[in-house]
Amino acid sequence: MRRCKKVFDKLVINRPNNININCAVCNNDGETEFLCSVGYSEMLSGIKDNFDTRHLKRLHNENVQYGSTTEVIKVNTKKLETILDDNNVQHINYLSIDVEGAEFEVIKSINFDKVFIDVIGFENNYSDTSIPIVNYLQNKGFTLMNKSLDIFMIHKMSKFYK
Repeated sequence: MRRCKKVFDKLVINRPNNININCAVCNNDGETEFLCSVGYSEMLSGIKDNFDTRHLKRLHNENVQYGSTTEVIKVNTKKLETILDDNNVQHINYLSIDVEGAEFEVIKSINFDKVFIDVIGFENNYSDTSIPIVNYLQNKGFTLMNKSLDIFMIHKMSKFYK
């Protein structure tokens, strides 16, 4: 578990003037199992319950190919609503979400009545899992800007919307 904390420690060093929170963001405050990868596949770490089987296969293949390792650890979780409330955030210009399959859980953890977000970008690993996210955000007033490896959506009431 200590090896997995090294990524957070690097974040704190690289962003000393930011608010850095060592937890997994999902749709509940509590604790969950987390797939923590070390080595080449380090950036494929994520919440175990949210991993798509295709992504698990990719993780396994990269671990075998590059000699990486993955262990299951327990981590604290927070809803994005909780984090934003704790830090009195009511407006976000750009929110980028890349959480290896938990994108929808993160988005569902936002209380859109408390925070206004101009643009949301999220990873689009598999189109079939992105469709419900796009539909959900469209119901919250967002419209699709661009779809590729990431999906970008802008709120229709944003000052940046044209």
